[in-house]
Amino acid sequence: MMRYPQPPPPSLTLPAPPDVACDFCSLGRNKATKSCLTCLASYCDKHVEPHYTVPVLQKHELISATMPVGDKVCTEHRKLMDLCCQTDEQLICTECTVDKHKGHTFVSILELKETTKERLEKVRKQVQEKVQQREEELETIIQAEKNVKSSAQTSKADCAKAFSELISSVQNRRSKLEQLIEAQEKSALAQAGELKQRLEKELGELRGRDAQLLRLSSSDDVVYLAQRNSISVAFQDFAPGAGPPRSFTDVTACVTELKAKADILLNETWPKISATVSYVDFSLPPAPNSREEFLRYWRPLTLDDTSNYPNLNLVDSCKMRPSPIPYPPHPNRFTKFPQVLCKEALTERSYWEVEWHARTLSVAVAYADANRTSDESEFGRNDKSWTLECSGDTLKFRHNDVDMKVPGSCSKKIGVFLDYQAGILSFYQVSDQMLQIFEVQTVFTEPLHPGIGLNYEWYDTGVFAQLAILK
Repeated sequence: MMRYPQPPPPSLTLPAPPDVACDFCSLGRNKATKSCLTCLASYCDKHVEPHYTVPVLQKHELISATMPVGDKVCTEHRKLMDLCCQTDEQLICTECTVDKHKGHTFVSILELKETTKERLEKVRKQVQEKVQQREEELETIIQAEKNVKSSAQTSKADCAKAFSELISSVQNRRSKLEQLIEAQEKSALAQAGELKQRLEKELGELRGRDAQLLRLSSSDDVVYLAQRNSISVAFQDFAPGAGPPRSFTDVTACVTELKAKADILLNETWPKISATVSYVDFSLPPAPNSREEFLRYWRPLTLDDTSNYPNLNLVDSCKMRPSPIPYPPHPNRFTKFPQVLCKEALTERSYWEVEWHARTLSVAVAYADANRTSDESEFGRNDKSWTLECSGDTLKFRHNDVDMKVPGSCSKKIGVFLDYQAGILSFYQVSDQMLQIFEVQTVFTEPLHPGIGLNYEWYDTGVFAQLAILK
């Protein structure tokens, strides 16, 4: 297929104003820095000096020399263009208003300047917003690059370790098999040696008796032979067996069969491994919308029993409720507020749900090194945690001790979607269509641990919060 060259995208950079030459330099005209709207001339730094020192010239209006003064003069009346004809959208001088532009709508050049500045300020604001957006996107890509590199290094190290362990296991089995073969060889050879010695001894005895019998049979003494007529030979019932001992051929066959099975397993597994590796790229799938799509990113979580507030009892590693019996002290434990973190550290797209009944629920994510003991350890009171707080019919998002009211009502089941690479944290009312409560976009610099916090009174009943279990 022939590909046609694409036109380059429009430049976002405005062209620089052209240089304006000084009207008073006779040799090698220097660059003008100021233009006088009274003199209708442009001056370099040297020749503009009289306008700053001579009283009469000090009254003249100086502007930056961005264009030749001649371009600001009406070509017909040779006067400064100090008006704008809004009807024709054209700069004109005062005399133009009585002939060509008679009856038109005019504004002064100063009014036009202010209007233009306002418009440029709006455009600049849009550009600044786009700059901020692009900076955030760039930061996201930079962070994603770091994550890819870190993940690749970790994966290579883990895979190298797994293969090393596999190789070590195979080598260990090989060594044990060699030792087993050598031991069996030694035992079989010992048996063969013993059998060989016994056979050689019997063979010697039989040959001696054969020689003795040969001598007797050669004698011609009838009386002597008659006396030895009853001579017989007692043979020992001794034989090595029905046949030679087994060889190690069967062992080789077993190992060959094992190798064939290992090859089959590797060939069957490799396409899945290869496809999983190929999945890693910068093209993220679109954000989910329905609950079914969110559930593709479902992440089973476990409450960390070393982090929970002492009087929060954990049940089955997924549910917490108040308890009068405190947990023992631990360096990771929250001591000021009834909250807990999960063991899992998240660095990819993840989704989970929290069910609850209390005065207030905090659904949060936090870095592992978030404070556990100070007044700032409450979720959202520091720069290391983000939380959505549900209380009655009031919703509030908090980060770095800055509260933001969120419209909407509380739900007894809150869904949380984390897109770590994109820096997006979203909260939802759980339903088939998933109603978004709030979304924040930032740049995460460390793995995130999901967290849950509760607010209640000692006399409240039925207080709990739990990680929903996917059925």
